[in-house]
Amino acid sequence: MAETWRILFNPAGDIADLLAYPSALAEGRIAGKYMLSSETLPDTVVIQGVRRKGILAGADVKIDRDEAKKHEIDVALSPRTGRRGAQPVGTVQLSELIAAASRSFQAEKTEPDDPAVLLYTSGTTGSPKGVVLTHRNFYSQNSDNVAKILPLNDSDRVVGVLPLYHVYGLSNGLVSSVYFGSTFSLIPQYSPVNLLNNIREVKATILIAIPSMYMHLLTLARARKTEMPKTLRQCVSGGAPLPMKVLTEFERVFETRIAEGYGLTETTSSVSLNRSGEGFKAGSIGAAAPGVEMKVVDDQGREVGNGELGEIVIKGGVICRGYWNNPEATAEAIREGWLYTGDLGYRDADGCFFITDRKKDLIIRGGMNISPREIEEVLFGHPNIADAAVIGVPDKRGDEEVKAFIVPAEGQALSEAEIVEFCTAHLAPYKVPRVLEFRDSLPKSATGKVLKKELREGFEDVRLIGREDAGAPPASAPPAGERREGSDG
Repeated sequence: MAETWRILFNPAGDIADLLAYPSALAEGRIAGKYMLSSETLPDTVVIQGVRRKGILAGADVKIDRDEAKKHEIDVALSPRTGRRGAQPVGTVQLSELIAAASRSFQAEKTEPDDPAVLLYTSGTTGSPKGVVLTHRNFYSQNSDNVAKILPLNDSDRVVGVLPLYHVYGLSNGLVSSVYFGSTFSLIPQYSPVNLLNNIREVKATILIAIPSMYMHLLTLARARKTEMPKTLRQCVSGGAPLPMKVLTEFERVFETRIAEGYGLTETTSSVSLNRSGEGFKAGSIGAAAPGVEMKVVDDQGREVGNGELGEIVIKGGVICRGYWNNPEATAEAIREGWLYTGDLGYRDADGCFFITDRKKDLIIRGGMNISPREIEEVLFGHPNIADAAVIGVPDKRGDEEVKAFIVPAEGQALSEAEIVEFCTAHLAPYKVPRVLEFRDSLPKSATGKVLKKELREGFEDVRLIGREDAGAPPASAPPAGERREGSDG
């Protein structure tokens, strides 16, 4: 860390300043005594505020400026990245690599167990961890798993709507398409309209998406009241539970089938699939895929019988090498080749698995275990609820109460009494939420998982730099552009 830092404090700036200040620093446009001296330039922390509502968008994003002006919203477009643009510390522009590269290409020789990618977990219950996935992991995922439970072919057209930095979009989208020789149609920027247009234009046959995207497409279908494309032969939903009412309505409107998959970053994506149609079991994640072993164990790691609740553990060629530079977390998660998923569930007599909840999310009230997912499924059944999440919160007795976060459907008004009455009709009394909070939206990861850690009281985003972290005293700060020195403590 640097011993001397400079702070630029701009508490009442415009939306354009959010990019202008860092860009100016990167391009050396801010003149000062540092520029005129022979000393090494100090590291700089920029602290800014915005006095008016604003939109900061990429150069290729279309913004209705007239509409924004009508609502007194400032608009600023960030410039296209380039050698002179601001970029994250320690990164290199792809264009620079290409410009300096040789035209002759030779693939780097690798071993099957060499790292292929480093992907970070979504951090829904804790800090994200870097998962080391190998070439063997991806080969096993496609040759042992996808090829036998949901094979693609060279005539398939797969919609690439998921982010490729997430294992779901990367492994089951991009890598599977390359492996089977399918067409992979990328959508540069997600919106329900863009997704629907892509399905229609390329005559897509495979859609791999998350629950919220299926919900969005249904909303669009209801609003347009026009014929929806019928080319999808198979859809897959993953990343979060898919409400049953969404699954059944989507299959009817688009005349397709949805399979609900289950997997983790640590398992190179899917390890089981519950296919719609014959053999479908509502609420199940299906049986273990070929090449994968799954079982349910108790707290001592002993396998339990059918129907008994425990932690789901997984073994096979898809299991990652471990967590990057984190041997403690690796040893805790992977024991004797078995990955301890942290997901609670059970297996039925047919070998199908059911997830009841995350181990860390389980609510214990009066000695009774309560599954937040069970309550969420009930809430999703209310016609005027668009989204919901349930967590446990401490009560005055040191026990846990059930708290529900509710996002009303657009244009709908809900009362606490209405929600409690609805839940009372579908749940045991001790499972009915005692605390309710209405919100406009819920914090979610890139794949639609609700970030429950951000819903808990006292949550603090450790990625943000506070005043004290930047070396500034709490009572005052220097005017914009004034230098303040501090030591790295």
